Amino acid sequence: MSEIVHPKERGQQTEAAIIFEFIRNGLTALEPFGDNERYDVVVEESGHFYRVQIKTGRIENGRVQFETRSSGTLTRKVEKEGYEGEIDVFAVYSPEIERSFVVPIADAPKTSMGIRVEESEKTSPNVNWAADYALENWVNAIRSESE
Repeated sequence: MSEIVHPKERGQQTEAAIIFEFIRNGLTALEPFGDNERYDVVVEESGHFYRVQIKTGRIENGRVQFETRSSGTLTRKVEKEGYEGEIDVFAVYSPEIERSFVVPIADAPKTSMGIRVEESEKTSPNVNWAADYALENWVNAIRSESE
C-alpha cells in the first residue's frame, strides 16, 4: 500500500530535487529568506540571475501536467494568481518518472501546462515535448547566453 504524502512534504521533496539538479549541473541556487516571494529560488550563472518557481508535475495521459498559477485562500475565497513579471522560469519535477524540466514563463499558458513524455494517439502541431524542456537544455542555453 502506498503512503499518502502531505502536499507540503511533496512540495519540499520537489524543491530538494530541483535544487539538487541545479547544483549537480554547476549552478548556484539561492533561496530567499522567508516565503513571501513569488519565486522559490534564484539561479545564478555567470552574473545572470533567474527567478525560478518550482512546481510538482503529475503524470496525466502521457504528459507531465503542472499548474502555472498559484492558489491561495483569502477569507474563504480561493484566489488564483499568475506569475507574469514575477518569475523567469518554472522548474518542474515529476516524482513518478524522476525527471526535471525548465519552462520559460513566456512558453507557459496562464493556467496549467502539459509536457508530453509519451507519444499521443492523435497528432498535433502544438505539442510541448518534454525533451525540449529538459533541465539540462536550459542550463546549456543560459551558459551559451553568458559566453
